[in-house]
Amino acid sequence: MPPAAAVSSLQPAPRRMRYAPLEGLLRGLDISERSPEMRELVRLSGGTDYVPPEIPVERFAEMLQYLARQRFATLPPSEALFRVGACLFDGYRKTVLGQIQLAALHLLGPERLMRKVPEFVGRSSNFGERKTERLGPNDWRVYFRGVPLPGDYYNGILHAALRATGAQSPQTRWEQTGPEDMTFEVRW
Repeated sequence: MPPAAAVSSLQPAPRRMRYAPLEGLLRGLDISERSPEMRELVRLSGGTDYVPPEIPVERFAEMLQYLARQRFATLPPSEALFRVGACLFDGYRKTVLGQIQLAALHLLGPERLMRKVPEFVGRSSNFGERKTERLGPNDWRVYFRGVPLPGDYYNGILHAALRATGAQSPQTRWEQTGPEDMTFEVRW
């Protein structure tokens, strides 16, 4: 019989989101530390007094749904999640880490941003695969595989990021291609 350490190493690591996206949401939605919203986010994250540095992906998805309902209650759920994603991006740019990572975003331009999407998005989680494909001038496809978060949320992030690069009229849409797989069409 194999030692317990060997057995546990065969099991996949729990899928988690790092704290950075949540910090972007807190700043983008202007959620104060002592607010009822923050207390609910701590509860949803599985924390006791604070949000843990890593959040199980299922709990992070619940947090996104809660924020969409709480902040954008009059919008359809898909539009509400899109707005949550856009707010995350805008708020992340206000964090210390975001200021460092995204300082030259406006200089990158949309083409270079699209090449870096897998790296930028993948930094905040330990799961899934992301890749991009250039179809033509100002026309890209982005593939997410094994990513169990709402496509509308990522669509909002992509749209906001493109606007930050100077793309005047970004067009983003997505389609679910499997239980945890989605494909985004991106044009500008």
